[in-house]
Amino acid sequence: MKRLTIKIITLLVGLQLFCLATVVQASEPVADIEHKDISFSQLGINGSITMSGSESAAYLSFGSRLDEIVSKAVLEFSFIPSPALQSAVSHLKVFLNEELMGVVPINEGDQGQRVSASIPLNPRFISNFNQLRFELIGSINSTCRDPNSPSIWAEISKAGSIKLQVHNAVLATDLALLPAPFFDQRDFSHLTLPFVFPPQRDIDGLTAAGVMASYFGTLASWRGVNFPVYFDDLPQQHNAIVFATNQHRPSFIQDLPTVNGPVLQLITHPTNRYRKLLLVLGRDSRDLNTAVRGLVLGDSLLSGPIARINNVTELKPRKPYDAPNWVRTDRPVSFAELVEGPYQLQREGRSAAPINVEFHLPPDLFAWQSRGIPLELAYRYSPPLGNAESRMSFSVNGQFVEAFNLSDTGKHAASSPIRVPLLDDTLISANSISRIPAFRIDSSNTMQFEFSFISGAGGNCQSAQPSRYYAVMDSDSTLDFSDFPHYIKMPNLRAFAKSGFPYSRMADLSETAVVMKPNPPAPEVALMLDTMGAIGAKTGYPAIKVAMLDRWDPQQLSDKDILTIGRLSPKADNAVSQDGANLILGEMTRKLALPASNNKLGWASWLQSKPDDADVLGTVDVTAQGAFASMVAMESPLTKTRSLISLVASQPNDFALIGDALNDSGKLDHMFGSVVTIQEGQVASFEVGKSYYLGQLPVMDLVWYHFSSHPVLLALCVVFLIVALTIIFWRVLRRISADRLADGGK
Repeated sequence: MKRLTIKIITLLVGLQLFCLATVVQASEPVADIEHKDISFSQLGINGSITMSGSESAAYLSFGSRLDEIVSKAVLEFSFIPSPALQSAVSHLKVFLNEELMGVVPINEGDQGQRVSASIPLNPRFISNFNQLRFELIGSINSTCRDPNSPSIWAEISKAGSIKLQVHNAVLATDLALLPAPFFDQRDFSHLTLPFVFPPQRDIDGLTAAGVMASYFGTLASWRGVNFPVYFDDLPQQHNAIVFATNQHRPSFIQDLPTVNGPVLQLITHPTNRYRKLLLVLGRDSRDLNTAVRGLVLGDSLLSGPIARINNVTELKPRKPYDAPNWVRTDRPVSFAELVEGPYQLQREGRSAAPINVEFHLPPDLFAWQSRGIPLELAYRYSPPLGNAESRMSFSVNGQFVEAFNLSDTGKHAASSPIRVPLLDDTLISANSISRIPAFRIDSSNTMQFEFSFISGAGGNCQSAQPSRYYAVMDSDSTLDFSDFPHYIKMPNLRAFAKSGFPYSRMADLSETAVVMKPNPPAPEVALMLDTMGAIGAKTGYPAIKVAMLDRWDPQQLSDKDILTIGRLSPKADNAVSQDGANLILGEMTRKLALPASNNKLGWASWLQSKPDDADVLGTVDVTAQGAFASMVAMESPLTKTRSLISLVASQPNDFALIGDALNDSGKLDHMFGSVVTIQEGQVASFEVGKSYYLGQLPVMDLVWYHFSSHPVLLALCVVFLIVALTIIFWRVLRRISADRLADGGK
């Protein structure tokens, strides 16, 4: 009997331990070690990497997160060497942070063939920011070495990757680490940051979340942002932002002491010790907004696990078009303002990669019939040997503009500004083709300066040459957009998708109102957060002045650019569509107004070169299932020259299509007009409905621009003016003649 009792007790204890182990395993599924695969495409490589000439170099950069420790790293890539290379002396060297990691020989028979390589990277040399350097050593002649021969080359495939084995690290619970670990600038991948809300939420609390999303959008910049939404639940694998008031809290922090003001608190994830939660706490939603503004404007002041935000005051209001990510249009801008540091303006090597200078333009710059942009260039370089025709080639957005010979002085300063053509991308149709190199308005632009050094020695041999060539663009070189007025045709969903315009005209969104339904579902909240993050990434400034409403209030929406998300009340829907909706979307029904054809018939076609935007060919009404979402733009029904954009979807889960499209550069290029429909993997754009214009032009420019699309009417007006002036002069001269005859011909 005693033995039976012991067996039963042992069995019960074993069952309890098994259940406890199961619970622990379910609550902490994250392992200490993770494996990551960083592809070259994630590092910004969109095509094969070309290396020309011996000792030419190519570079790749990647980061190591603060909460991860790399224990093993392997570089896997492939390349094709030139068929002319000699196997005995040609090879490819791989450096990590200027430390040689390995050498890939080019064996006999490898020339012209794809060579695969796997190079172990010593984790001791991996730091926060890391640079891989590929250096090609090549020769095609054993008796006479010409390092600049065009036959010396190699192409590295974009299909390579860096495989990492990382150990998760437990970070200190310290607000001084912010924005890490929620955003780590060392991480070049897409930012996914969950937001957690209590079951009960109001529009003021969502306003705080929208400002927070825009803040992380400014940090993520080109990486792209996504904010999954959780109600009274926690993601297990991610860091998260939690919003809670004393009365309304998620269940997992119900036992947290109440607060007596705006508070930011950093805690460890309750079921994952490698992840952190940032708690945004307050007595009410107003406190949440104060806490968020304290974070986005004063994150450098925070430290410790908890901080109370006493007061936040913005002394200087923002001005139109002063977004940090946009080029200044009120004065010349130096290259130093367009780069993160001087290192971006310097290159070394005989055939080094181009010096790239990137910048963004406001989408409403008026560039019609522009003479171009004044560009003053100054640069320095290693003087080429002899009388070689070494050059600096200047390109804009991949299109060649001009080439400059490099003299033996080692420096150049333009005696007069260069005029770079400017293409107004917002005033042309989607299928127009630019035949001139130009900056594109409403999108990112890249100036490329490529230095090519050629030996001056005669023949195929080179007896003396510098071991390194250097080229530097002077940081005092300037661009000048100050002579361009702001004027744009609306509605324009391309400007919204690429630049957040017209909302981004004020970087803090002080003239923007976002309207949602009361207590919106998670997909609509997630889309609002994704949109705020996308606009923040375009402007580089958080939307601390945005107004959010949960009802259609004409008084509060007056003189505002309006963004609506989801279906609102019948009153709001009627206000939005009072002039006739271009798209009516139901759960299974879709009704679209189709634009008129460009090939109009009849006498009106003689008076204009393109149809009036308000003309509608007809409508199509369908009933269909499947994922479907859309963006519809129009003039605000409450205020002239203000804009309204509605983001709607057939089903709640379809709202994610819009957020994904705003983060997909391929889809952005196909958005324009007043209606954009989004399905899985594709978008379609339509220009239909009434148009209007924002901005101001000089009177003569205004007249000529609007008459330019009506050439025949312009010709008729010119003829009328000539006839009228002729009649006036004839009558004046006749009166003068009559008066002279009346005086006796004197």
